[in-house]
Amino acid sequence: MRIYNSKFLSVTSIIGLRDPFNKKAFSEWCKTNGHSESLIGANSRALGSKVGRWVESHSLGLTDKLEPRFDRLEENLYSGVEKFVKDYKILETEKEVTCGQLNYAGKLDAIIQDKKTKKKLLVDFKTYGAWRDKPYKRDSKKIKHARWQTSLYAHALDWKDKLGVVVFTNRGECLVESFEIDKEIIKWVEDNQDLILETIDKGLTSNCCGAEIEGLNAEGIGRCTECREGCSIGG
Repeated sequence: MRIYNSKFLSVTSIIGLRDPFNKKAFSEWCKTNGHSESLIGANSRALGSKVGRWVESHSLGLTDKLEPRFDRLEENLYSGVEKFVKDYKILETEKEVTCGQLNYAGKLDAIIQDKKTKKKLLVDFKTYGAWRDKPYKRDSKKIKHARWQTSLYAHALDWKDKLGVVVFTNRGECLVESFEIDKEIIKWVEDNQDLILETIDKGLTSNCCGAEIEGLNAEGIGRCTECREGCSIGG
């Protein structure tokens, strides 16, 4: 869970409320297939962050300062980035957005423009399952979540153009899928403000996994009731 400025629930946290992650099923899948839950999460976040930084470096014209690629997987992901910047102009990256009316905030990955059609898209970058040595297979649930995510950003910005998700695959592909704003998720957020505010209140006395923190000091640091380690509010 993430809370911005101690008062706005993150967009990704809202998606987690709307469609909670099945941690038990994921844990069982990892155990069956001999994978580490923590390593999958860490690898996925690292790859996603690196792709985002490569795209941002291109948008700033800093291609001479790109982070190095350390293996074939990263080389393939970067090939997708090269294909992406060939076809799309990057107008903005890492833009923070806030919807004070509905008590949420977040950071969108990019606003891009098709170099041929000149059409703009508000997009999120994904590397779905790139850590696995298997070709990318479209997952409708993940695409739905990406649509919800970008729809909430669009609503906060009063964005009128289309939205999209850009998937960078471990085979060097760059797959762009566009869609309209999902009004259902906006309506759900409007109808569930009590839940969102309650989650924010709880989050102000919990760590990022939602466990309560006891014995908070003046700096907002206490002891996590789950892992018994020192934790600060929000992480």
